[in-house]
Amino acid sequence: MTEVKQIRIADSDMRIVLPGTWVRVPLDSEEVAVAFAKRLVKRQTGKADRLARARREAVQELVSSARDAVGIGVHTYLMSLEILPGIPFPAAMLLRDDEWPAESLPALQAGNIEEALTTGFPEVEVTEGVSGLIARRWEMVRQQVGEEEFMTMRLEYFLPYPDGAGLLMVRANMSNIPGGEPFATLFNEIVDSITFPAVVDEAADEAQGAVTVSPAVEVAQEPARNPA
Repeated sequence: MTEVKQIRIADSDMRIVLPGTWVRVPLDSEEVAVAFAKRLVKRQTGKADRLARARREAVQELVSSARDAVGIGVHTYLMSLEILPGIPFPAAMLLRDDEWPAESLPALQAGNIEEALTTGFPEVEVTEGVSGLIARRWEMVRQQVGEEEFMTMRLEYFLPYPDGAGLLMVRANMSNIPGGEPFATLFNEIVDSITFPAVVDEAADEAQGAVTVSPAVEVAQEPARNPA
């Protein structure tokens, strides 16, 4: 059994189920991002003097990635400390709102959402998710450093909003992985868990253990269950 958490993104009714331990990187301002990065890195690495340089570099890298996320319109930046319980593997998920491409408009007007996705986003695979259709595309990038070879996986998902106003784009990145398929399957399940309820039932929130993610706090655990 895998421990999971259901979270509600602040200022939104959107919900997503995450396994392992994740934090939300604040995108309000660079000052807030720097303060968050310093707290997180210190908590993860400790205060040993010999790690001072590593801490500075980690803070700079995290703040730089937050700056880049803001630059492309990301509203939610989620980062894993443990991709699954007990597995400290780093991954990042970036969420932003997108408009439908012009190529999709004829299919949208005809009410064909699947065709709108495939014409607007080349090379996607379209599947049926909990909240409707999901389009996915992914790539593996090989990098050679000396005699060592590393693989980076990049995935993009496009989820039409129920009101038809646009799309939620989810981008997931993982570096230094041995192979893509197991991680792709995991992210498929995470993205498939996204829901867009029209009305939030606060009583259901309490019953299901849903919580709001705050920038510096890990979300609370709910009873263990299988995300599949």
